[in-house]
Amino acid sequence: MIKDLTEPKINWRELVRQEIQSIVRNDYSFQRPNRKSWHSGAILPGMKEATAIDIAVGMDMSGSIGDDDAKIFLGEIEGILDQYEDFKVNIWCFDTDIYNHKVITHDEAHELLEYEPQGGGGTDFDVNFTYMEENGIVPKKFIMFTDGYPYDSWGEPDYCDTMFVIHGSTTIEAPFGITTYYELSKEYA
Repeated sequence: MIKDLTEPKINWRELVRQEIQSIVRNDYSFQRPNRKSWHSGAILPGMKEATAIDIAVGMDMSGSIGDDDAKIFLGEIEGILDQYEDFKVNIWCFDTDIYNHKVITHDEAHELLEYEPQGGGGTDFDVNFTYMEENGIVPKKFIMFTDGYPYDSWGEPDYCDTMFVIHGSTTIEAPFGITTYYELSKEYA
């Protein structure tokens, strides 16, 4: 009972949304002046919320996550991206190598649901970080959908902000980044 009270459960979809929203850069603009500064006689710029995001998504296709799960993940990511005017998503599948890397922008958003997952070998998380480094990909947030069982290392903790969405277990905790647990909701069952 104490564990349930001290460890609140957040829906993985909501946590992914929050994490993506947290990387959206804000800027200042005089188009909407800060009303809180009016009483002082000064006109200060207000916050202008940005609408562009830059993320990478790696899907573990080593065997424990099937094509149906991958399609659900892609549908969730598309639903989140629909909230933004501009985005760039680097998406790929991995096992011990990287497969089917695509860069999807707002104009190609429909391609996200047509994306074909590939893979089927072992599980090597390091290939994601090596691939990003070799290809100059430095996302604001890297989201990895996985079963949480890497062959060796969990990857490079200092490369970028990382979020692990773990399928099949609620006890595995990533050694860095944010960990959440994928649970299939009744609407997909």
